[in-house]
Amino acid sequence: MTNMLLLDRRRIFWITIISGIAIAGFILLLFILQLLLVPVLVYIFPGLEAPFYDLALFGAYRTQDYVSFNLTSPQTSTVRWDDSCDQGYIFLDPSGPAVGHRGPLIVDAQGGLIWTSDQFQTTTNLKVQTYRGKEFMTFWSGQKAKTMGTGSYYMMDDTYRVVHKVDAVGDGAHGDLHEFKITSEGTALLTVYNKTQADLTGMGWFRSDHGWIVDSVFQEVDIATGALLFQWKASDHFSAADSYMTNPFGGYTEGIPFDFFHINSIEKDRNGNYLISSRHFHSVMTIDGQTGEVLWQLGGRSDEFEDLSDGKASDFSWQHDARWLDEEEGILSLFDNGYAWPHYNAPYSQGLFIKIDFEAQTAELTQSFVSSGHALSSSQGSVQPVLTEEGEEHVFIGWGSSAAFGEFTMEGELLCETHFAASSSFWWERVKSYRAFKMLYWSGTPALWDPSAAISDGKLYVSWNGATEVAYWELHGTVIVPEQEQGQWQDVDVAEKDGFETSFSLQTVSGEEEGARPYTYFRVAALDAERNLIRYSNIIITIAALWHYRKRSWKIVDWRQMAQNTIDRTKYQKLW
Repeated sequence: MTNMLLLDRRRIFWITIISGIAIAGFILLLFILQLLLVPVLVYIFPGLEAPFYDLALFGAYRTQDYVSFNLTSPQTSTVRWDDSCDQGYIFLDPSGPAVGHRGPLIVDAQGGLIWTSDQFQTTTNLKVQTYRGKEFMTFWSGQKAKTMGTGSYYMMDDTYRVVHKVDAVGDGAHGDLHEFKITSEGTALLTVYNKTQADLTGMGWFRSDHGWIVDSVFQEVDIATGALLFQWKASDHFSAADSYMTNPFGGYTEGIPFDFFHINSIEKDRNGNYLISSRHFHSVMTIDGQTGEVLWQLGGRSDEFEDLSDGKASDFSWQHDARWLDEEEGILSLFDNGYAWPHYNAPYSQGLFIKIDFEAQTAELTQSFVSSGHALSSSQGSVQPVLTEEGEEHVFIGWGSSAAFGEFTMEGELLCETHFAASSSFWWERVKSYRAFKMLYWSGTPALWDPSAAISDGKLYVSWNGATEVAYWELHGTVIVPEQEQGQWQDVDVAEKDGFETSFSLQTVSGEEEGARPYTYFRVAALDAERNLIRYSNIIITIAALWHYRKRSWKIVDWRQMAQNTIDRTKYQKLW
């Protein structure tokens, strides 16, 4: 009997080992097939690239590397395209476990990199806003903790310098990630999430009258002085018992407070009142700018309007980004998520246009916008009207936790859609962008860094992170002259700017003087559309040429100092 048990254990042991090896081998085989077979199939059948992308066969977050730039950018996939979308720049703030650096990001209409940075923590709400007649790029940056954040708001000018930093006002108050809206009066609207105690007995389940909540606060702050002009707290007007959010563990302790209201957008209207969105109350409402009283509510338990669209104008849920499209006509927009795990209220998310008649106390859905794959975004999202250069009215939508953005006609027809992560990973939220904005015009010329050039495999690559005015790159070269560091710069080649990074072949480049010595120094000039000089790149050196002259014992500058400017490190390491 003992021998039989021992034999069974051995069998189980070896079956386990063999099964583990087989599974590991199968996974390895799949990995090898992905690396080898997928590129071959895409090369033979280019039409497979988009479906392979969305199946995550290139990874959940496919990125583009550069020779002359140290950061990566997402390789996007165009699901649908119309030439009317080919204008302007897209402002994103990718985050999530699959994202390498969670900084601000600008891409062109087809997803090509324009600017990104790793000099900030997690960022949200990147867009262009006007302050005192001048355009600034604005965003929140700080530490994100689940559905809220603690940080500050930044305003960059067109040279990418931070010229204003705005903070929440009050002891222990920190700027939250959800909103930073600049008003025409030179003030900023911002959100603050504070932990505080409240009476939660109405929620039942043995909660006390000294339970813990996350209070939704918004402030209006003077940008120039930092003075607090107005403050409103949800806990002064609403009870946590009326929230649609459920959290069986929330509210009992300070460590797990109950986020009952969750404010996520603010906008000041022409009367000085505030339009706000409460995600956890499924409600859009207006707050009196003097008293703080709630003037009206659309949606949720206290909906005050008759719905003329069979509930479609007021049954939105877990929504974001409520804005006035036309105050006179009473038309507002919002992003209806319809889902917040584990709450499923709709089969897919959508952008909505809703018309409110305040005299008749009615609400009517006038238009909805749905993605090509019926994305269901559990959080985040935005809706933005865009006027094209031809005067056409479009609607631009960021799909929030679904890593995509799209452009529609005002009638709801999908014109363009771009994914910046695999759609098969949307449900897992591996990549997301809190909002997405499209700006037809943004002119940037960096002040703190120059164009960057580097050499690799016989080519010189050049880029300039954030520069929008470069139309041409002009390659200059020079040779080492005996007893001198370098000779005169010569024009070698010129190329139109081709995406973020442009390359020059150096295979046939040589000096023009007698003997045709190879160039040892290169630089690249950034030129505008009229071929006026904007800025020079760093000077780089070809190791092959230096080695050629070093063997002839020419006295030149210090080798270590020269090596610091050399990007062709592979050859350098072999030589030295």
